Amino acid sequence: MKNTENKPSNAVFTVLIITAILFFALGIGAIVFALNYPDLRGAREAETQTEITYETIPADATPIKKEIPEDEINYETPVNTPPLKLLDVPYINQGAKYPTGCESVSAVMALNFAGYEITPEDFIDNFLPKSPAPYIDGSGRLLGYHPSHYFLGNPYSKDGWGCYYPVIARCLNRIIDSDRHEVVNLHNAPLEELVSYVDGGTPVIMWVTQGMNKPRKSQTWTLVDSGASFTWVSPNHCLLLVGYDETGYYFNDPLTHKNCRYPADIVAKRYKSMGRQALTIVSID
Repeated sequence: MKNTENKPSNAVFTVLIITAILFFALGIGAIVFALNYPDLRGAREAETQTEITYETIPADATPIKKEIPEDEINYETPVNTPPLKLLDVPYINQGAKYPTGCESVSAVMALNFAGYEITPEDFIDNFLPKSPAPYIDGSGRLLGYHPSHYFLGNPYSKDGWGCYYPVIARCLNRIIDSDRHEVVNLHNAPLEELVSYVDGGTPVIMWVTQGMNKPRKSQTWTLVDSGASFTWVSPNHCLLLVGYDETGYYFNDPLTHKNCRYPADIVAKRYKSMGRQALTIVSID
C-alpha cells in the first residue's frame, strides 16, 4: 500500500517555493527599472496642477552644475534613400539663445505647426513654471525640485537643467484653443503609436537623450516639497518627431538641425530609458 501522508505537505512546499521565486523575480525587475529609468513618480500629481509658481533660491544656497558625460557621441546616421513619411515642420535651433531650453523650443515648433504664433521667449517667459536649479543649502544639504513640476533652473542659461512632460503639457493646455485642438498625453505609449500620429500629419514631442547617447544616473537631491530623493538622468533631451523610414526616425532636433535622422533601434532604447515621455497636439476636427 502506497504512503500518501506527505502529499499535502509536498504540495504546500511547492507552492511556497513558486511564490518565493515570483517575489524574487518581481524584486529584481523593480531594481532594474530603478537603475535604468528616470523618476517620474511626481508626474501624475503634476498633471493636475494649474497654478504657475516661480520658486526662489535661499540666500545661503549654492547652485550645482549638471554632470555632463565626457565621452558623448552623436548617433545621427543620414541615408540616401527618401523617408517614407516626413512632415515639413518649421525649425527652431535652441543654440545660444536657449542653450537648455529644448523642451520649450520643441513645444513651440509643435505649436507653430498647429497654427499658433508664439515664440520660445513667449513660451518661457509667460507659461513655463520654473524653480531654482538644484542647490546646496547653508547646512550642506543638496536640495531641489521635481522636473515633473518645474523647469529646473533657467533655459536661457547653459546651467539650466530641464523638465519632464507634465510641465510642458500644462503649458500647452494654457496656450491652445480647446475648441480647435487637444493636447494628447502619450506617456508610456509604444513608439509605434507615436509614429501613427506622424502618419496622420501630427508631429510628436519626445524625451530622449542628447545625440541619442546612453543615459546615465547623475546627481541625487532631496525634494524641497516632499523630502523624497530624486536622481537626475543625463543627458536629458527633448525633440520633435517628424518622420521615419524603414530603419530610422527623423526629428527637428533643437540642438542640431531640421530633419535629423537617428537609427530606429537606438531611438527605441533612448525613448524607453527616459520613461517613454511624449506629447502631441491634435486637431479636434
